[in-house]
Amino acid sequence: MTLLPTFTAAEFRKAHASSPNQNCVRIARKDGWTAVWDDKRASDRITPASVLPADELLLFTDEQFDAYQVGVREGRTDASSLTVAHRADGMYVFRAVTAQPVPEVELIFDQAELDAFHDGVRNREFDRA
Repeated sequence: MTLLPTFTAAEFRKAHASSPNQNCVRIARKDGWTAVWDDKRASDRITPASVLPADELLLFTDEQFDAYQVGVREGRTDASSLTVAHRADGMYVFRAVTAQPVPEVELIFDQAELDAFHDGVRNREFDRA
């Protein structure tokens, strides 16, 4: 069994093009893993040192997330571990195709949030250090 890392709120970063408010796709990378979080889920109980619960995260190996980033840069994401589905109400749902610590986690973003995230991907803001 693989021991998965925990992620604190302070470990996440958003794209430079993101809103200064709390409505962003956030990414953290640690120990060979990449976590995706929607910071709209943060409440007053979340501090920078807070470990985020697994039911608020999508978790991928670095290789899986890097493949997603390559797909975005090449204009394709159809064979990715991270799927982004456009809903009828205009929102976008992020889901993992891969097994997750908590099944069926969905993160919901609007067009501006998705655009800012993809801008960060294209500008390599989430590449491994």
